[in-house]
Amino acid sequence: MSASAPKRSGRSPTPTRTDPERTVRRPGNDTPSPFPGLGGFVVPGFEVLGEIARGGMGVVFAARELALGREVAIKTLLPEFAGDALAAARFAGEVRTTARLPHPGVPPVYRLGMLADGRPFMAMKLIRGRTLAAVLAARWQRPASRSTDDLDLTAQDSPGALQIVEQVCQAVGFAHARGVVHRDLKPANVMVGPFGEVQVMDWGLALDTKGRHADDLDPVPGAATGPDQVIVVHRTMFVAEGTPAYMAPEQARGEPVDARADVFALGGVLCAVLTGRPPFTGRDADDVLRRARLADLDDAHDRLDRSDAAPELVALAKSCLAADPDDRPPDAGVVTGILVAHRAGLEVRLREFDCEQAAAVARSGEARKAAWVAERAGHELARHAAARGRLWRAVLVLVVLSAVLAAVLTLTLFAPVKPTRCNGWASPCPSPSP
Repeated sequence: MSASAPKRSGRSPTPTRTDPERTVRRPGNDTPSPFPGLGGFVVPGFEVLGEIARGGMGVVFAARELALGREVAIKTLLPEFAGDALAAARFAGEVRTTARLPHPGVPPVYRLGMLADGRPFMAMKLIRGRTLAAVLAARWQRPASRSTDDLDLTAQDSPGALQIVEQVCQAVGFAHARGVVHRDLKPANVMVGPFGEVQVMDWGLALDTKGRHADDLDPVPGAATGPDQVIVVHRTMFVAEGTPAYMAPEQARGEPVDARADVFALGGVLCAVLTGRPPFTGRDADDVLRRARLADLDDAHDRLDRSDAAPELVALAKSCLAADPDDRPPDAGVVTGILVAHRAGLEVRLREFDCEQAAAVARSGEARKAAWVAERAGHELARHAAARGRLWRAVLVLVVLSAVLAAVLTLTLFAPVKPTRCNGWASPCPSPSP
């Protein structure tokens, strides 16, 4: 820690190990709590409804703004960080960074304030829905839904996973254009709403590249806990902030980072979409962090090659996951363009397929129509032939009857007359006298 950072007394981090996809700045309960008792927690101007979740340093509550009557989320530091100037400064930096990003994919900040115990808080948009991590977990439990070329990969009430990644890239690309690097992109930090809206969450580790540089930051002391957690260790030993399972190698080594570190993480998110797992996996936290520092990506490349994903998507994921930052796309805007082009090409192919299917149906219909016409023509010919046969038979019968009648008449008219006998003589009998 730098000399200017305030010291803490009576607190020492205790390392723990968790699963590889959780963000950790300090040890703490990172599991959602179903609206437990508030314990007297009061925020001026808001009616606090209950706790939503808490992490290593912060806690989030659902609340209602009294002036406008709208639902909001209240985020503040955990009680043990009350009076901690460094933690408060980092929290205020998160609020300012988020407020600088007026983008549909970044939750807007409504207010920054101070609690009675000195802890800062911010009121922001309340995001309802589920994380991309939950979406992918549900998707990979349904083997029949693993087609990565299908734009509807999740459920009827949410967009396809590729479209979600595209919207994440758009939001991060906007941040990169403003000089902001997220540094903790992963499926667990992406919220998908019930109407398909996508929000990139947790900008607490965001780096303003137009202001302070990565090596100028004062890390908040904590413990290296999980491979998917934010790792913070004293500067003289090793400094890495981010999520090891998705962390760029230079970030895992504590080196200065820029937008290309986020590009690596976006490649990791795409890898999780295509293969069901992040780029770095291992036995435990130390193993995952070691693999990230060494850029051990053989397993990720092998899983990508064995996936049934489109070759363009596999190539994009590998490009983003390049060990050397110079070999990656320069920022998330470029990644967005590639995904948009892929989706446009896919939609063109789908339209061409639909047209081919329609043409095939039309050809099949024409063939059936021609067969029907031929069949009807055959029936008509057979009927006419039968009618002609009956006619000729009738004509023949009439001819025969006419011939017979003519013969009878001829015999009747031209038959010889025999003489009449009278008194036994052949001479004719005399006519009777009057």
